[in-house]
Amino acid sequence: MKFEKSIIKTINLRVSRRAYEDREIESSKLQKITQILSKEFIGPFGGKSKFELISCEANDSSEKRKLGTYGFIRGARYFIIGILERGEKNIVDFGYSFEKIILKMTELGLGTVWLGGTFRYKQFEECANINENEYIVATSPVGYALKNLKAFEKLIFWSIRARERIPWSKLFFFNDFSTPLTKKHAGKYATALEMVRIGPSASNKQPWRIVKEDNSNTFHFYLQLTRSKPKENLPPMKQLDIGIALSHFELTTEEEKIRGKWKKENPELDTLGMNLYYIASWIGE
Repeated sequence: MKFEKSIIKTINLRVSRRAYEDREIESSKLQKITQILSKEFIGPFGGKSKFELISCEANDSSEKRKLGTYGFIRGARYFIIGILERGEKNIVDFGYSFEKIILKMTELGLGTVWLGGTFRYKQFEECANINENEYIVATSPVGYALKNLKAFEKLIFWSIRARERIPWSKLFFFNDFSTPLTKKHAGKYATALEMVRIGPSASNKQPWRIVKEDNSNTFHFYLQLTRSKPKENLPPMKQLDIGIALSHFELTTEEEKIRGKWKKENPELDTLGMNLYYIASWIGE
């Protein structure tokens, strides 16, 4: 996906918004959104995702209009829904792709907020072009956010400490999980890591942990859970979070003309008792 503005500035600019002006998005901008969503989205590990724009205009049925009030949302007329085929387990790829769309909406001057987890999708499925073998993973309202935060938005911001971020020393490490990575040792990757650090995540938990290898531009991405891994799969919302982290890291390296690629090469670092699970590695040139 091509960005017209600095992705670093866009990542810094974007905040989650739940209250919107009750007005239409201009037809020219809607056309741009439709064009963006019509593209094929494939994540770094081959997972395909599909996205669709649905509207709940003032003259729509009352049931459809109610879509704009779910998930503590106010005034939203449009939603982007993210879809996967049933059985597709690479939710990391989905999060990676959806975050690029979210950032593109920010570039267009539109507000968004990730909605997932226990969000109720039945009404959205009825309004969208979804096949029987597909399901909605996450969605986001898209529109013109109110200039000032509403009281309920302030309460949500306060409850999850939305502006706070975990410090570098607890997110990024050098060679192992006992040695914090300094910005000096991060070198040319310091900005990319900072863009990961300030990224959005479910309940602002920031579950990503990254280890840089010594004398190498290799970074290993791990997912931090609060408890042991379930028997089958990692929690979907956590997978979305790590997908966002991969997206921010890659987009920033592209802007700064740093070359590299994603691989799954587990370095088998000591994670005993840490509830850390390997996701992927960035192999820089």
